[in-house]
Amino acid sequence: MKRITAALLITLSISGCSTFEQMTSAIMPTKDAHPPKALKEFKATASARTLWQVSTGSGVGKESVRIHPYISGNGIFVAGGHSASAWDKTSGKRLWQTTVDEEITAGVNGGEGVIFLGADNGSAIALDQQTGKTLWKVGLGNEVLAVSTAQNGVVAFRTSGDGLYGLSTRTGEGLWRQARQSPTLSLRGASTPLVVGNAVIAGFDSGVVTAFDLQKGRALWEIPLSVPRGSSDLDHMTDVDGKMKTLGEALFAASYNGQIAGINMRTGGVAWAEPYSSYTGVDADPNGLYTSSDEGDLWKLDPQTGHPLWKMDDLERRQPTAPTLMGNYIVVGDKEGYLHWINTGTGQFAARVRGDSAGYTVAPELDGSVVYTFGKSGLLSAFSIQ
Repeated sequence: MKRITAALLITLSISGCSTFEQMTSAIMPTKDAHPPKALKEFKATASARTLWQVSTGSGVGKESVRIHPYISGNGIFVAGGHSASAWDKTSGKRLWQTTVDEEITAGVNGGEGVIFLGADNGSAIALDQQTGKTLWKVGLGNEVLAVSTAQNGVVAFRTSGDGLYGLSTRTGEGLWRQARQSPTLSLRGASTPLVVGNAVIAGFDSGVVTAFDLQKGRALWEIPLSVPRGSSDLDHMTDVDGKMKTLGEALFAASYNGQIAGINMRTGGVAWAEPYSSYTGVDADPNGLYTSSDEGDLWKLDPQTGHPLWKMDDLERRQPTAPTLMGNYIVVGDKEGYLHWINTGTGQFAARVRGDSAGYTVAPELDGSVVYTFGKSGLLSAFSIQ
């Protein structure tokens, strides 16, 4: 059985369990018995430059909530707590800020002039991209964990309990609903559904990745990335919670306690699959597939075969985010707020800066030659690399 670190908050729905604390105390240590690996010194081969930083006032209160920034046009959009805001991506100047009644737990995503958020009370929220004004709000019943981009008038919201809802981007009207059977235990969170052409692809806590028709919600194909093993509920935790990546007709995805795989999106066939465990996800280009494991190791794999090309263990137990490709480097944040640039050819450190001291839980976002990071305290930063 894999060790579960204290940072992995687990959602429970077990009959007969008296309290959350009693259940988690049996499987999660009260003190970190495995502290983060100390950062080693290295000779920098690149220089990371801070272009601007702003405190957005949108810190993430819950340890396990992962809210991603969204970039569109000249703006970068963030949210957290009870506020959402837009910032000029070149200067860091605030464009607008709005308050919402609910606690935001999902987003940020957008499309068709609308910004989408999800809330802990099950609300799906749409804001005007130019002003931040609320356009509509719809209750989905369960906490919203992730939301897709919008395309062809449809946006998909992923909720706890393995629900997926297709809503009208203009009105919030429900167009379709899909669900998968959720296991007794799961990691808290969900991968962001990917809209690809006329399909939306979603990962579920049951360890499957499924493609649905974007307009009708009809299942097109389904791939099990994990098959529960063992007799305990912990052995059956097989969530697909991390960032997925498309490259041509290929989809790359990883599951917790399961596999990492290359999937043909047109047919739903698995080109290759290897045993692996990740709750953060992947990034890829034709030269490599990059991922961070649940133990904090960084890997480069051959995207054609899944064969390992290098492994870096210098960030073990530092809970690195999913990697983001930036030219000849991948960038990851860690739990102590450091950002690391790693050479994609060698797997060695190239540069490092301290960003948000509260730490990072979501991958940096690349736009052109600038990478943007959003930390747990609500610090939004822009960096370049030379």
